Amino acid sequence: MGSTRIRFYQTHNGPCPYRSNGDWNNLAFQTQNLSEEAYGSLLDLGFRRSGFSVYHPICSGCTNCIPIRVNTSTFKASRSQRKTWHKNQDLRVEHHPSGFCQQGFQLYSKYQQNWHQCGSPVTESDYLDFLIHSPVRTEMLYYYDQDRLLAIGWIDVLEKMLSSVYFIFDPDEASRRLGVYSLLYEIEYARKLEKNWLYLGYWVEDSQKMSYKSDFQPAELLFNKKWVPFKQHHDLFSKHNAST
Repeated sequence: MGSTRIRFYQTHNGPCPYRSNGDWNNLAFQTQNLSEEAYGSLLDLGFRRSGFSVYHPICSGCTNCIPIRVNTSTFKASRSQRKTWHKNQDLRVEHHPSGFCQQGFQLYSKYQQNWHQCGSPVTESDYLDFLIHSPVRTEMLYYYDQDRLLAIGWIDVLEKMLSSVYFIFDPDEASRRLGVYSLLYEIEYARKLEKNWLYLGYWVEDSQKMSYKSDFQPAELLFNKKWVPFKQHHDLFSKHNAST
């Protein structure tokens, strides 16, 4: 990252969305321009981004948010994943640079209101700040059933990896398991681009919202600033906790 000066700040985001107690706090900074190399290095330190905000969890007494990445070159789909893949072969996927469109915003609003039961209406400004603005090269993947938009995925395309940013889908199509299908599609896309890693954000073992990420194997988890095979992580984590 050279000599670029970064000004960090702490954010206090209210109750944790992944566990029943505790607050959600981050160490963050704002940037409108990051090199692929710089953001790749930040991913390897456990950072993620939301819009122009790059952040890392710093929740008091909690280390449950663990960065996870999938080895795309050796990934093997499970029987259930193969079934989901074949079930959705009728869909058309279009790649576009990150940008605003009314159809995408309407799907985002429906997803937040119905799937996440968001209490207040989302605004276009919220949508832009959260998903459309990006300091790196970001693609939006539009999933269509003929002319009907069913889902959108956001991915950051970096020098050595892809980073899966966010995914929304029509709640009426939950039976398609579009979240699973989108990750399978992104893995195949990474292979096509000859990128060996797909970064999935944070894995939270006891959270139904986040634990599904461990279904994509082989995967690695970030432990003490080093990537370790998923199956070894529990042993290392247990030993670490026992010694502290």
